[in-house]
Amino acid sequence: MRVTINSDLVTVRAPKGAKTPWLTGRATRWMIASPYVLTINGTVRIVPKGYIFDGSSIPSWLWWLFPPSYGPAWRAAAYHDYCYSHLYRQVTKQHADEAFHSIMLADGAKPWIAKTFHWAVSSFGKGGW
Repeated sequence: MRVTINSDLVTVRAPKGAKTPWLTGRATRWMIASPYVLTINGTVRIVPKGYIFDGSSIPSWLWWLFPPSYGPAWRAAAYHDYCYSHLYRQVTKQHADEAFHSIMLADGAKPWIAKTFHWAVSSFGKGGW
């Protein structure tokens, strides 16, 4: 999958009480402060300003190794979460999971780590499909 990251991901803590029915768990919620733009296989994708995500959805017992804010997965998690919560009628789960992997690699993740994260989202990720 070809990925170009067209804009940086700028985030702020999400306001307390913000409605996020697509998120569960206790990880901190982050709000995108300006549109996050990527090109994936020639198609421009935009995660809009105001979208709220929680970083990587990693079980809390693994946060010592990979916290939800793990750098090489940060931008990948924002796009992946948006696919799962809002784009599930437009893209497939396979697209979302493969994009997660490709964005991690573009952000400098070691291939074995990106592959491990991809396995986890492919095996356990649940979206609107």
